[in-house]
Amino acid sequence: MKTIPTFFTLALIASLWGCQQENTVSEKFLQAAPKSYMVQLVVPGNEKNLKALGDVAESYRTTVQVTRDVNTAVLNWLLWVETIVKYPASEWDDTSSTWGPWEPDDGLSSVLYRFRMWLNADDSFDYAFEIRPKNDASAAFVAVYNGHVNPGGLPTLNTGTMTFDFDAAAQYDYAVDSAGTISVAYDYIAGQKDIAVTFDQWKEHAASLPVTANYHYVATAGGDGHFDFETWADVHAGTEEAAQYPGIEHWQLRSRWTPDGDGRTDVLVTGEDLTTQGVEDFRQSECWDNAFSSTFLTRLVTIPPDPVLEEVQWGAEEACSSFPAFSSPEL
Repeated sequence: MKTIPTFFTLALIASLWGCQQENTVSEKFLQAAPKSYMVQLVVPGNEKNLKALGDVAESYRTTVQVTRDVNTAVLNWLLWVETIVKYPASEWDDTSSTWGPWEPDDGLSSVLYRFRMWLNADDSFDYAFEIRPKNDASAAFVAVYNGHVNPGGLPTLNTGTMTFDFDAAAQYDYAVDSAGTISVAYDYIAGQKDIAVTFDQWKEHAASLPVTANYHYVATAGGDGHFDFETWADVHAGTEEAAQYPGIEHWQLRSRWTPDGDGRTDVLVTGEDLTTQGVEDFRQSECWDNAFSSTFLTRLVTIPPDPVLEEVQWGAEEACSSFPAFSSPEL
């Protein structure tokens, strides 16, 4: 699991604290600043120790791993902001506030950072986490993370959008080797979350393969919810047919769960070489119990005009009492 980068050193804290002045930024700015808990994806059992690989539903493992990957890519930025706004702003008035600029990583940094917020006429806020080259005072600050928020007047009511531009960050910050963009739209009301995340040619590291994918996460305050995502990948990868059918198919997945942790994942794959082979779609469904053990796994292939061909790997669909039928993602 990634942690906050080391630029939050004692030197940085001292620079943020300035002259130990009292933070006089209006409370409305601090309440509106983006909060990590509002966009964090949580699946039951996310922090529990998983059992042996053979005992755990593979689709449950995939759901947890994907939510962790999305959280890792997004939450560090918000944790930076949460830390920054705890310290006095360097400039502020009734309609704006600025923290910084400061130099991360002490003398090793190639950039200066700052965080700014603006109050709009409709009481919404815009904000930006910005950088510029440290040794070029004439260069303009460039936003690497910006967003818009409608705080709704309460810390428990918050809707907004965020964009993370790793290409812009890597342009000036030599320590960044990620690329692409991530966009987030969220609606948070008293613990209920509706979050849409888009990865556009995102690469965690320079050597990583680019990822283009869409994610949709919905959870109630009670702990039940669903997680939909789509991506594009070769369904024949790793098989004897891989060389003959190298196309990239469209994958859509929906995972659903109850507060107790039992759930179901439905997979729908279409397009490219499946179409070439006369296959309308490939489907897979797996259910797991509240110990995350697989209770039912089936695979289906639709080849018109023949009926659907189903191959039950184990269990029976009656074991999926919480989610008895296939459900397509909503993206």
